[in-house]
Order: sequence, then structure tokens, then C-alpha cells
Amino acid sequence: MSAEPPPRAEPEVTPPAAGPGPMADPGRRKALADAFVAEFVESATWRATLAVLEGAFPGRGMAAALSRRGDELRRTMDALDRRTTAKLGVPAWLDDAGMVFDLSAHLGVRAAREPMREPGRPRASRPYAGAFVVDTLDPLRYHRAVGGPRAPRDLRAEGVLPVPSVEDDDSGVVIVANLTSAGVRVLDSAALWRYAGRVVTGTLHEAARPETRQQVRRALWALRRVVFVDPDLGLGLCLQLDAARVPRCLLAFGVARTEGAPRFVRP
Repeated sequence: MSAEPPPRAEPEVTPPAAGPGPMADPGRRKALADAFVAEFVESATWRATLAVLEGAFPGRGMAAALSRRGDELRRTMDALDRRTTAKLGVPAWLDDAGMVFDLSAHLGVRAAREPMREPGRPRASRPYAGAFVVDTLDPLRYHRAVGGPRAPRDLRAEGVLPVPSVEDDDSGVVIVANLTSAGVRVLDSAALWRYAGRVVTGTLHEAARPETRQQVRRALWALRRVVFVDPDLGLGLCLQLDAARVPRCLLAFGVARTEGAPRFVRP
């Protein structure tokens, strides 16, 4: 048995610059969010998100509805304010890097109602080239590509990790998780990106296979988009690493228990 701890590699992030930034100006905020959504809905990460939503909220036809509405998101998403915060179900506000979320009301409640169980090790599947899915809640369920193979291969079982090639410098991950597991009360963009780094590292690194240390570093360096989906809270958070390697949460969505498609909110 190897006593070597997993690598503490996490996505490199840069703190937002001091002083007024793009989030201080409503026009620049909207422009950033619009640009993010325009790229996001054309990406493999978006298609992987649709596959995850289809599995996390079955019977609603989310993948079909959102694939048709992808180009409409810029026109239908609402700016964050008191009214739209209610759609997310958690208190939220803006900082210099995007949106911030307060999970205080859910920390003790969730821990009390969840049964004690031995957590399975998260496992990764890759429904689309350029993006992969990490499910920390139900590691034996794989989110299949919509319109693709009925069951994505278990990449770990084949000894193949879903990491990008050297030439691929733009990849994404969709993480199904309890956001309270991030270990902090307030989730800003930097905290969310660090949490994503811990999940990816813990999923892809294998102590018995030293070569995975370098593979983890490559995966984290290539990571540009992160989407968190919390089925219990009905909350999704979408982040992007900008050219200066600053993580920004520029899109969030709430999934109501009685409605179909999510309601999208931007800074």
C-alpha cells in the first residue's frame, strides 16, 4: 500500500484585481455573461450538462427543451436581484468575480436528514469529447450522452482517464455534488473553483499509478469551464476561467420541483 498522499494540485486561479472591475458596471456585467453563454451553449460542457440534467431530474425532458432553447438563453436569463434570487433558492449577491451564494440555511439541515453511509469513490465518465462528468453522489450511475451511446464507458475500468491531450487547452467538467460538501458557508467563484480542483484531483488520482499525478495536473491546467449541479437544492452554478485565469461565476440556474426547464440568472 502506498502511503503517498494525493497531489494537492488544484486549478491555478488569480484573485480579482483590487478596485472597480467589470462587475461594478451593469453593461460590462451583461456583456461578460452574454459572451460566456454564447460560447457555453456551443461547447461540449453544455451538452454534458444537458445529459446530467436529464438524469438528475428525470421525466421532464430537460435535454430536449434546453437544446432547443440554447440560443435563447441570452434573451431569457435574468439579471441577479432580489426577485431573481428567489428563483435560485439561496441568498446570492455580486462580488468582483461574479455571483456569490450563501448556503448557511442548508448546512445543518442537510447533514441531519441524510442517512449515514459509506460514500463511494467518485468516478468519471466522458459522454462527449472535451468534457467529462464526475458524479460524487451516485458513482455507479453514468450520465449518457443525449442521442449518443446508451451508457458511456467506465474510463477508469479501462485504465484510461478522461484527461485532455496536450493540444487540447479548453475542457470542462460537470460535477454532480452536494454543494454543502465544499466545506464553506459562502461560495464565491474562487471557492467553487478550488472545490472543483479537489473533486477532480480526488477522482482522477490513483496512488497505485504514479503516472496519474501528471495526468491530474494536465487536466486541471486545461480546465476552462466548471458546472456544478446539486439535485437536492435544485441549483446549478456555471463558471469560466478567463484569459487572466480568474474564475468567474457568470451563470446560475434554479430547478423548481414543479416546473420543467431551469430558470437562468446572470450577474
